[in-house]
Amino acid sequence: MALPNNPIQEQQWKDLQATSEDLQAISAFLFEKESPRPIEGLARVLISTRLENARAELKKKQKDLGKIYLPKDTHAVGERIVFPQRSWESGTVTATHPGNNPEIGDFTVMTVEFSDGAIKEYAANVEDHPLNTVDYEAASDSAIALEEIWQQFGADIKTKLRAALDNQSDLVRIGYTWFPKSLLIDIGPGHLNLAEALLDAKDGGPMSSAELMSQLELSNGENDKLMEFSLNYELQEDPRFDEVGTTGVIAWFLKRLEPQSVLETPIYLRVPARLPEIEEIPDATAKMMLSTSDELFKYGSQNGEEDAAAQASVVLNFPHWRSGTLPINTETRKIFPSALETEHVKFSLKDAASGELISAWVVRKQNYVYGLRDWYEAQNLIPGSIIELFATDNPAVVKIRPQKKRSNKEWIKTVLVGADGGLVIALLRQPIYAGFHDRMAIAIPDLSTIDKLWEDRKSKNIPLKVDVMRMMNELSKLNTQRHVHFLDLYAAMNIIRRTPPQDLLSVLSTSDEITHVGDHYYHLTESE
Repeated sequence: MALPNNPIQEQQWKDLQATSEDLQAISAFLFEKESPRPIEGLARVLISTRLENARAELKKKQKDLGKIYLPKDTHAVGERIVFPQRSWESGTVTATHPGNNPEIGDFTVMTVEFSDGAIKEYAANVEDHPLNTVDYEAASDSAIALEEIWQQFGADIKTKLRAALDNQSDLVRIGYTWFPKSLLIDIGPGHLNLAEALLDAKDGGPMSSAELMSQLELSNGENDKLMEFSLNYELQEDPRFDEVGTTGVIAWFLKRLEPQSVLETPIYLRVPARLPEIEEIPDATAKMMLSTSDELFKYGSQNGEEDAAAQASVVLNFPHWRSGTLPINTETRKIFPSALETEHVKFSLKDAASGELISAWVVRKQNYVYGLRDWYEAQNLIPGSIIELFATDNPAVVKIRPQKKRSNKEWIKTVLVGADGGLVIALLRQPIYAGFHDRMAIAIPDLSTIDKLWEDRKSKNIPLKVDVMRMMNELSKLNTQRHVHFLDLYAAMNIIRRTPPQDLLSVLSTSDEITHVGDHYYHLTESE
């Protein structure tokens, strides 16, 4: 029996909310299959179940709806008939009379009255008619309807179902795969302790689930998928272990052996109290601010899945250079590996020149990649150096290289310590080993002084405006007009405190003591 209405009703599926009945049907499905299933498969179960329930409900109403109209049948006055051609509306036969058509021979004409008062005539007793051969059951086949619904609404249904599954406790999840908790295979404390020892012997890991299963002798060949899911669930619930695989790959690491800068944001990347967001930023200004590569500046829509990219470049600011990190911004996000759930992703950066693999970590929540401090030092990089990144066929490996150098020595801003212990910025000729951003490049001959400055400032709550005014005054000495470009100021400010571009713009835009003189240049007022 076909549905009384087209199952592809946009509003019905657009407004869908997963109910307790839906979750019960999914749970029953998983109990029957005895195998973990991904969210896509479970969403299809939801749709299929709802279609079947609608069809079952229709069959219950069959007697009230009446017999399906087929031209070959005979109907008596007073009989109710349902017409698929009229959106499954039913009507009552009020009269019949003989019909005459030389092309089809003798037949009967029925007068049918519908609930809205409409009166129509239909042919009956016609043996040869196209409608006699229509298979209404096949026309509304659940498989066909399911695919049409999936194409239009599948992504949204998956999102809603996942939220509903996360709010219940009977089904447990690893990544985007669910299974009944009561059917999990018991993995005892002894196996978990042994897993810790195995990872400890590998400097923390990572080790895949299959590796651990083999070493723990948990594989029995009968239901390895369920065994793997059960092991992954127990590891996930144990605070000693951290899942660090890329999307679609599960790998485990001992949390206590992860680098401290992965578990805790480095001091140089921590932002003091943020300023309110600027509502509108001119496109030209936003484009200039994007050139900082700062992960804290987001411009335009950040929603939806981002397409992968083949390559990207990054300008190192001081906080990332000193921390041995790279920003995960709009561009680099397309190259660095990610994951569905885990906050930390273990992967490798590959030196494009030497082929050396560098152990690296994606810290998703704080939007940075850690593991490059030694590489920066070996490459003789400075704040302002440009790093080039390239995707490879392996999502867990990203190729890296400094941008090709332009000359051996350049006149660039250099941070020095004054006689009073304060910072002085001067233009000095410095050796250069990689391409750099003209305005953001800063040489730091005495790094220990800067490190001590950051330590000393930790206990102080210096307003951003105070630091901006001091740095503006110092940078303004470098040219006769005493103008300071936004990017010069941004780079210098990040030597002494983590300063997002939009926070800096907010201070520059709202301070009476600072005047914007055009082309992203600013000038201290004469009173200053």
